[in-house]
Amino acid sequence: MLHTRVCELLGIEFPVIQAGMGPFTSAELVAAVSNAGGLGSLGAGSRSTEDFRKQLARTCELTQRPFAVNYGVPMLNEEAFALTLAAKPALVSFSLSDPGDLVKRAHDAGILVMHQVTTVRQARQAAERGVDIIIAQGSEAGAFVGTVAGLALIPQVVDAVSPIPVIAAGGIADGRGLAAALVLGAQGINIGTRFLASTGGTHQCRVAAGDSGS
Repeated sequence: MLHTRVCELLGIEFPVIQAGMGPFTSAELVAAVSNAGGLGSLGAGSRSTEDFRKQLARTCELTQRPFAVNYGVPMLNEEAFALTLAAKPALVSFSLSDPGDLVKRAHDAGILVMHQVTTVRQARQAAERGVDIIIAQGSEAGAFVGTVAGLALIPQVVDAVSPIPVIAAGGIADGRGLAAALVLGAQGINIGTRFLASTGGTHQCRVAAGDSGS
């Protein structure tokens, strides 16, 4: 079994994280990934507070394994974030902007924090904030990307923030991508589109999008 430091940190079997992807995730998808040994992520973005409440409660019903909740910092819903802190998932992940005091608020609730970056400068800032894990997302990703490809970005981020574990993202869809990420120094991978294209994934995500009014 492939085991890295991230597996130990998060209590998962495989170093594979399902990306948040806002309303295109559902409790069923999150639980399926976590129950299979990875880390499922429930996206909080573009959801009403009530829809998020239902999805979070349903996720807790469907899995007893670690899972994450994902937020885009600029559009963070304070009510939803309060619900997340109360639920105490294994991890809260952020993207798109400096997470600021959100890191401390999560840590104070006993929750690990992961932050997604697209530049080395952002990675250093996240490290200064005290995040536990950093996602280095290359320009191959499906959304919220910078201009640097993963092949160049990932090892630079690894070197810049060591010993904080780095997760690779962008254009990764199979075991070869995972192997490449590990060679570049990453401790795991963050995948979005490939999960949506998996059996059952598209159906589940359409249900979630419909429930949130998208």
